[in-house]
Amino acid sequence: MTLYYGFWPGKRADRTGGFVRIHRFMLPNEAGEVNNPLRDNIAWFLEAERQKRELPHQHMAELFKTSSGQGLAYRTYIRTMRKRNNVTLRTVEQMAQALEVSIATILVGGAKLKPWAHKLTEKSIRARLADIINSERERRKLLRYQMAELLGVSEITFTKLERAAGNISVDTIAAVGDALGRDPATFLFQEAPSGLNRRGRSPRLL
Repeated sequence: MTLYYGFWPGKRADRTGGFVRIHRFMLPNEAGEVNNPLRDNIAWFLEAERQKRELPHQHMAELFKTSSGQGLAYRTYIRTMRKRNNVTLRTVEQMAQALEVSIATILVGGAKLKPWAHKLTEKSIRARLADIINSERERRKLLRYQMAELLGVSEITFTKLERAAGNISVDTIAAVGDALGRDPATFLFQEAPSGLNRRGRSPRLL
């Protein structure tokens, strides 16, 4: 987790003491909600599944428990349903495995996708995000700190993103998509022009 050492109007400080702007997808309103289509889609999908399975919320939350008792806490589940929780890709993958659907299915809100998109794992989605970020930085001829500022993240977070490292939250994904002028809910599951990525290969499935 990134620690911030101070605040500035509309900006926040990273560990190096520099300030980066806070993206609108990372700012909650007075009700604690964040205007993020990914949060909306996750909540919508979970509620649709709950109604289809005719389960009360308590039993729905139990679906995300592992055999060892680990998993999504009931409070976390409720906050996610109310769109007040900035869940991570790993948590979404856990939900997807429990519900026997793809990560993409949960995130896109009913949008139609190519079959390959449903095969993407948490790891391969991080790799696709890194490809997109690095390709855009090269295209725009930006230094790393400039790209980080464009995306509204700290340089530490940007380094993790470009290396496909760590655990990525849905707010960060939405912020990246919006900053690049793409649909935050679907840009990770769309093919590059001619179906190739920046290295001239077909979409990577890791």
